[in-house]
Amino acid sequence: MAVCTAALALAGFATGCGGDSGAGDPLDATAAESDSGRPEAVTTTDATEVAKPAKPEALSLLEGGNPTVFVKQDQVVDLYDKPGGKVVERVGHATEFGSRTVYSVQEQKDHWVSVLTPFTENGAPLWLELEPKRLKAGRSIWNIEVDLSEFETRLYEEGKLVKAFPVSIGMPTAPTPTGRFAITDTFRGDLNAAYGCCALAMTARQVNLPSGWLGGDRIAFHGTTGPLGAEVSHGCIRAADEDVSELVDMVPPGTPVEVHE
Repeated sequence: MAVCTAALALAGFATGCGGDSGAGDPLDATAAESDSGRPEAVTTTDATEVAKPAKPEALSLLEGGNPTVFVKQDQVVDLYDKPGGKVVERVGHATEFGSRTVYSVQEQKDHWVSVLTPFTENGAPLWLELEPKRLKAGRSIWNIEVDLSEFETRLYEEGKLVKAFPVSIGMPTAPTPTGRFAITDTFRGDLNAAYGCCALAMTARQVNLPSGWLGGDRIAFHGTTGPLGAEVSHGCIRAADEDVSELVDMVPPGTPVEVHE
């Protein structure tokens, strides 16, 4: 996807690794909306002023697991460089690959949250206003850890290790990016044979693209029949089909991914 995006696009998903989504609607979410009352006139000794409409309460995040927010159907939201700052990106309810737009929440400040997105090269979060009209709250009970030095991926459910499997990673000239990322899309079927059974796109981007590469810069987990435990990819994380298939079945978009040496 880093380097798998263009080739996979030819297999059926716009510009990335994928085909049909592997899981159903995995969002454990509820709407948290509130109605504001009708503004009333405020009388002073000098004049009568009309109070400004009360600002709607912020969306309440769900407790337990890793909080997420997703964009409601037919809604559009802005992503900012800081609370109330400059708009970096405007997004709708679907990703570029057709999945539901879901963001992993990292921090909350008043009615703003920082979220992991694919729109920054270094994985730096962007900010989103918690508008109940436009967003719903969800959560993921899963965490993924990628240990590059051990060539291993580990899956945790509510903090408990439930699966570990070998992987191959980026070659020295195109290393797999390290940092905190999140799953954005899952795909199954109709992929180029080089990408195995299925794939999971991440917010991570490859900044060390090989000369002449036209396949995009998104990083993904994907299947392979090639060697494992080696530095052979352009940044993507390769694993046996059965292991990637299990990830697609279990983890929803918005699941955090920690990649480290």
